[in-house]
This record gives sequence, C-alpha cells and structure tokens, in this order.
Amino acid sequence: MIKRPYRVLVLLLVLCVSSGLGQSERQEEGIVARAGESSISEREFLERFELLPGLQRHRADRLEEAKLEVLYSLIAEKLLAQEAKERKLDQDSTFRLSFDEVRKMLSRDELYRQEVSGKVRVTPQEIAAGMAQAQKEILMSFIYCDKREDAEFLRKQLASARDFNRLTIDPSLHAVRDTATIIWGDATPEIEKAAYNLSPGQISPVIRSGTGYYIMKVERSRRSAFFSSLQPSVLHERIEDRIRQRKEEVRLNDYVSETLKHKIGYTRPAALKVLTDALKKVYAAIPVSGKTGMSETMVREIRKLCGQQLKDTLSVAGSTVWTIGEVIEKFYTKGFALDSISVRAIPSHVNGVLRVWVQQELLAQEALERGLDRFPAVRRQLEQWHDNFLEQSMRLVLRREAKVSDAEVLSFMQSGDSAFVIPKVQIRELRTSSLDDMQQALNEIQSGKPLSEVISRWCSDKMLRQRKGISDAFPVSERYPVGEIAGQMLVGQQYGPVKEGAEYVYFELMSKDTRAEPSDTVYASKKARARSELLRQKEKRLTNLFLAQSGQQRGFTIFQDRLSKIKVSPIPMMTFRVLGFGGRMFAVPFLDRQIDWLNVEPPTQKIAF
Repeated sequence: MIKRPYRVLVLLLVLCVSSGLGQSERQEEGIVARAGESSISEREFLERFELLPGLQRHRADRLEEAKLEVLYSLIAEKLLAQEAKERKLDQDSTFRLSFDEVRKMLSRDELYRQEVSGKVRVTPQEIAAGMAQAQKEILMSFIYCDKREDAEFLRKQLASARDFNRLTIDPSLHAVRDTATIIWGDATPEIEKAAYNLSPGQISPVIRSGTGYYIMKVERSRRSAFFSSLQPSVLHERIEDRIRQRKEEVRLNDYVSETLKHKIGYTRPAALKVLTDALKKVYAAIPVSGKTGMSETMVREIRKLCGQQLKDTLSVAGSTVWTIGEVIEKFYTKGFALDSISVRAIPSHVNGVLRVWVQQELLAQEALERGLDRFPAVRRQLEQWHDNFLEQSMRLVLRREAKVSDAEVLSFMQSGDSAFVIPKVQIRELRTSSLDDMQQALNEIQSGKPLSEVISRWCSDKMLRQRKGISDAFPVSERYPVGEIAGQMLVGQQYGPVKEGAEYVYFELMSKDTRAEPSDTVYASKKARARSELLRQKEKRLTNLFLAQSGQQRGFTIFQDRLSKIKVSPIPMMTFRVLGFGGRMFAVPFLDRQIDWLNVEPPTQKIAF
C-alpha cells in the first residue's frame, strides 16, 4: 500500500549535482537578485537551474548565458506573481486547490521525516554484522507451505538433514519443495536472518514470511562476487542504506497503523460499483496493450455513464469528501492507467488506489494539524510553488486578454508569404500518464536504451507506440509548450519531461521545416493556422509588455558578481522528489523561459484589465 521513499530525490539523466545544494538551512544565503518585493537567493537559483532541464547547457561557452536566462526568467516569475497577488488571484478557488495539494504533499513528506526516518537509527554493530554477512551468498533448500499446521506437521518428520531430501510430501498439504540463493539484502528479513544463522546441513524451525511458512536447510555458501568487489567505504554505505530501509519499513507500518487507528476514512461500496462499472465498459471498448491511460474522450464517456450519480460521495478521508466526479477528475490529472491484467480486476485495483489516497489524505491532515507546513524547510519550498502558481494564474489572465479579430487574421495572411510561414517540427515523443511511468522510462533512457525502444514499453498512447513515437509534423505555434520548445532545439536534441495537458512528454526533435507547404492550399486551414500563430504572437507580446512595465515600476536588480561565482553543472536534468508515505512530485516548479521582455520598451500607460 503506502510505500516509503528510498531516496528523497531521484535524479534522472544526470551524473552529478552541484555541491551548492547541500548548504545548511541555517547558513545565511546570499541574494543573487531582487524583483520588486521579492529576493532570489543563491540556493533558489541553484535549485531551479540544476533540477530542471535546459537547452545548450552542455556548451561551456553558453553556461554563463544560460545562468542569466534562468535568473531573468526567475525575475519575470516573481514580478508576475506579485502582480497576481495584488489582483488577489491567490484567493481564486483554482489557485487554492492546486497550491493546497502541494502543501499537503510537502507537509506529509515532513511528517514522514519526523516520525519515520527521523526516528530510525542504524548502529555500528548492525553495519559490521551486515558487512560480514554480505560477503557470502547462501544456497539453500526449502519447503514452502500455505498453512502453519502443514508446515509444523512436516517439520516434525525431519529428525536430521538426511530426512529433508528423503521426505515425501503428500499433495494434499499444498507444499512446494525448491532451492534458492540468498543474497544479503534481497530476501525478506525473516528468511535472511534464518539463512545466515543456520550452519550447513542444519534445518530451521518453521519460519513465517509474507503469506506463507518455510522450512529451510543450508546446502552451502560461497563468496559474494558483487559485495566482495566493493570498496570498504562503498560497501559500508550500501549496507547502512539497506538496514535503514528495512528499519524504516517497520517504523512506517507501526506509525501508520497507530496514527490511522482513530481516524475516519472509507470508500462507499455502492458508489464504487457505479464508477468501476463505467470504467469496465469504457476500457472494454478499446484495445489495451501495455499501460493505457485516460484520454479526454474516455473521461467524458465515463462521466456520461455515471450520469446523475457523479455528485454522489465516493470516498471520505477525515474532513475531505470526494464525489464520483471528483475522483474521475483526479484519475485523469494524476495519470490513472490500466494494463491488461488490471483491466480484468478493475474493482479491486480502483479500491486499492482509493485506499492509498485516503490514507495519504489522512496523514496530510495530521501533518497540517501539527503545523508542519510552517516548518522552515517546508515553508521555503512552498514559497517557490506559491510564486510559481501565482505566475501561472497571471499568465492565464494575460492569455485571456489576447484577442484576434477576423480582420486582423486577414491582414496577417495578406502581409506576405514570408511573414506567414510558420516553422513546422516533427518529434519522436514519449507520453506517459503518470510521473511513476515517466521516471521508469527515463531510468531506461539513462541506462542507454534507445528512445524508440523505451517508447514501445512505456508510452501511454497506443498509436504513438505503433509509430515508435514519431509524430506528424505540426507548427511550432501548436501544442504549447512542446511546439515552442521544439522550435528552439537542434535536430537530434532531446528534452523533457514537460507537462502537456494531463500527460508528461519527453521528446527528441526529428526534423524542422521553415518552408511553407505547397500542398496546403485549403483556405480554411490557412486561416486557422494564421489565427493560431497571430494569437500566440499577441499573447507573447502582451506578456512581454506587461513584464517590461512591471519591471520598470517594481524594479529589479541582478548582483552579477555573486551570480558569476555560482558553480553549476552543465548536464541537463530532471529531478523528482519521492514523498514520504508514497507518491512523487517534481522537485521544483517548472520555469518558463522569459527573457524577451528585457528588449521591450514598456508602455507609458499602465496596462489595465
């Protein structure tokens, strides 16, 4: 169910991270820039630079330029966030919903650190014992039984080691005889402890592990080629990490069981049946190969099948209530996906997902009741997300203000072919409906597997899997932000992941064509493309004007001497944060590249709308 995070940050497509990220929370941070009432610390700059993907960073001659682009984009984010706050966009329900979700996740993560990982200690004696045991692998024979009474009966028949191999097992006992190699750290703790405590030829008592019972006999041991090859310091680190993981698992189960004992959380069976029946009908109508997520069309069909019961309560978690309609929306935004196996067991699969969500929500409420969102480390991270969400809200307001009339479209089309040509790009794209799948896919890319092979395994879009991820050519003005980013890339470059709708996209630029299509002679099509491109230009122009005016009125400053001293990695990366009690999120908010406003003359009259 709820899983512990083995690492706080999982770095993808990277080999290293700047050492500047390890600064103490208490150390006074230098300020690298100011934007109006906000300041940008060296730490925030480093995190936003190092933990996000970026173009051309591998070129040493462009690294300083890349630092400036990130810093100016951060300044733009802060300026827009202040404008949004002044307009009280932080009181908007959409903003509150998004920000509260992040606040819950980070507070729950802090609760895990305080109550689980923070209360686990690994002693030098445990590490020394683990290092000694890890040096050897044990080959053992075992008998497995589903029931304890069967295992106890068989154990009484084994007076000596000879009896172990000569014993005839009655088929009615549902027992299995087999062999296994025990490698330290891979087996369950119960099996591992018994194996390393047995002498060759000695028979163990009945051991419970998982859902069954074992009787074991050690055949022989041999030197572990893997662990014996490690340097002592590396071996020490691996052993300590594995012991800590196991102790945290025990502490996790104890804490969750005790904390949730008196809390209210459940899913209503009748409402669950309504939702799962709709899911079964929709997924039965499509071919499912690999993991198949929810498209917008599927969501509409599921909602239609649920009908008037969309507002019925499905799950309750303390003070939070989710209706069927809200759960469908959460499934879509969180990347709910099914494979051929889970499709056959939709009710149990959906119930399992909802159970985890209820548990996580209850733990998040516990964290907020304890005020962990005000804990310094959490508050600092929340400030970044708060500004980022405010900036997105302000950008949405600006986009809504950009209007294009038919007369403007016609004028744009008549301004000449050279002005109307919209570059087209073709990409090879990997689309996933969840961060979990994207992380697994990026791990494979990092290990050297071709993108086309990874796409065939992890892409959530069946048609793209069949085409090995190759898209149709599309104008750079479409599919924001993929089209705009692809238009700045070189053929062969890879980028991502970025969020497009409810999915995550990682892509490679296959081709770029800046010529007009001779075959595109349909007037309606040309007009639609002209409208799309003109609207994009207007939105960008309005945003740049607004930023230039805001920058002039609020003021901004860069401390170039401090910026030049900051050492950064030239390796592009994408970083996920694995959360306590399960789940993951991006380590830091995405940062839109916003530097064009620096070359815009601000309007004399305040832009008001």
